[in-house]
Amino acid sequence: MPTPTETVTAFFAATERPGGLTRGIREYFTPDTLWENVGMSKTTGPDQAVGLLAGMGGDPESFAMRVDLLSIAADGGKVLTERVDHILDRDGKSVMVVPVMGVFEVADGKFALWRDYFDTSVMRS
Repeated sequence: MPTPTETVTAFFAATERPGGLTRGIREYFTPDTLWENVGMSKTTGPDQAVGLLAGMGGDPESFAMRVDLLSIAADGGKVLTERVDHILDRDGKSVMVVPVMGVFEVADGKFALWRDYFDTSVMRS
């Protein structure tokens, strides 16, 4: 079984291909996974999470995300990340760049929780 840190980094690696974010959500979320973008949205489970992506416009199967991981730390099943997320279009071009602090709670190689904190005023393309 991978460590919680290995699970999070494997998820990030999986999200880089077109459609990778949706596939990663379906692979790493349980039916009860809470995904929260603090102050913006909260979903439970993979279907709601993919629905959130669909609500962002475009085909959720085309979403990808490249992560510049600045730092990562774990305490048991909790993994804290400081990163810069690049939301990519189908051609791999960055359409949004977001500095993020996030926490993942990992159990048995799946996410129980993914919570991100970011300043929406600094979201830029």
